Amino acid sequence: MNWRSISFRLVALYCGLLLVLGLSFSLFTVFSFERYTEASSRSLITGRAAEVWDIIRGAIGNPDEVRTLIDQRFSPADQNRFFRVTSAGRTIYVSGMPADGSFDPAKMPFLDATPGPRYLNYGTVFLYSRHFTTPDGETVTIETGQSDLYSKYLEDSLVTSLVIGLPLLLLAAAAGSYVLIRRALSPVEVMIQVAEAISFRNPRNRVPLLGTADRVEALGLALNRMLDRLDSAYQHANRFSSDAAHELRTPLAIIQGELEFAMARGELAADVESALSNVLDEVARLSKIIDSLLMLSRMDHPSGQRGYASLDLHALAAETIDQMQLLAAEKRVTLKGPTGAKVMVSGDRDRLKQVMVNLLDNGIKYNVAGGHIVVDVSAGPGVARLTVSDSGIGIAPENLDYVFDRFYRVSTNRGEVGAGLGLAIVKSICHAHGGSISVTSKVGVGTSFCVTLPAAAHNIGAAPVSVPEQRSREIESAA
Repeated sequence: MNWRSISFRLVALYCGLLLVLGLSFSLFTVFSFERYTEASSRSLITGRAAEVWDIIRGAIGNPDEVRTLIDQRFSPADQNRFFRVTSAGRTIYVSGMPADGSFDPAKMPFLDATPGPRYLNYGTVFLYSRHFTTPDGETVTIETGQSDLYSKYLEDSLVTSLVIGLPLLLLAAAAGSYVLIRRALSPVEVMIQVAEAISFRNPRNRVPLLGTADRVEALGLALNRMLDRLDSAYQHANRFSSDAAHELRTPLAIIQGELEFAMARGELAADVESALSNVLDEVARLSKIIDSLLMLSRMDHPSGQRGYASLDLHALAAETIDQMQLLAAEKRVTLKGPTGAKVMVSGDRDRLKQVMVNLLDNGIKYNVAGGHIVVDVSAGPGVARLTVSDSGIGIAPENLDYVFDRFYRVSTNRGEVGAGLGLAIVKSICHAHGGSISVTSKVGVGTSFCVTLPAAAHNIGAAPVSVPEQRSREIESAA
């Protein structure tokens, strides 16, 4: 359990409160038990003194009869009790040695002869003294006592039970409270799972409300209202981007046509024609940016995603590499692969090919003369992977987290200038296919992009397929 989690803190607070209450209850119980046993002992020995006087008052002058009466009625030795009867400094009766040997009656001190009852704790014996007067005026002192060993044994047993029982109670309370807290927080777990599943492919999904009318439901309502606002803002921005791109296409097409018409007449001065050529290049670049924005807008909307079909990712990579060979040769870059195995995926062939084209184009553009690009296709548990690795200039660590952001461009000493949308489009296409893309790079060594896509349900580890063999199969299929 994470010690910073709310579950741990709730369990810790609950157990801490239970510990304080348990210790308070234990101290109160032990203290109350001590007071109870003391009060019980006082009551017992006080009553015995009065009872002794009742049975011996007529036999004070006969010590043997007094002994017989007390021994028969109270059995002092067997019950670990103490009795002593004195009168005028003369001991009429003293009880014998107790069975547990906890005290010696002969060594018991005489209590103060001050009139009135007296109590005294002497060793393991709680003593009581009371004075009585015979009809002829003689004062008789009766002392009673009771060994407290049994009471101490009960008290020690109680303390032991509390010392053992309280930690066990805390452990049981911790386990039980953790289970209960996890169950109480289960609605939050459901909210987390639903919130994690919300994406641009299902933007209308909302956090479920459980109808508990508590703060958890209030949290769900607040999250849903926030999602409504975010969805509205996202849809507005998406519509604006799409509408603006659509509106710009027509005037740019007209400008491009007029410029091409003016240049085709051949009546312009050389400097004017050069300027118009530069403008025409910028118009073409703007047209590509607008087309990229339209594609991103369509990929971000579920209705813009076209139907998927089963296709061989290895064969598609081989086809793309073959078509990119001429561009690579111009930059003196060698394309290698695809290595790996035949892997079937379900997707849009044109969009996935665009992913490969963009990655290969980046690898060629930012490579070094005599460099190489290696393409590998592999299969994992339920996934297909396409890896494009180059030996180019690499990407600085501070830029790696932003290379897939729209309009983000890494400054280089190269003359090529892009719009910063290529990798954003690649990421959008991968997400639209339920996949992902990651990048690793080292400056001066090269960059590696890894595309992960869900494998088709019927894709079962196939043997590696060479490019010529794949070409042969495609020709036979076409025939």
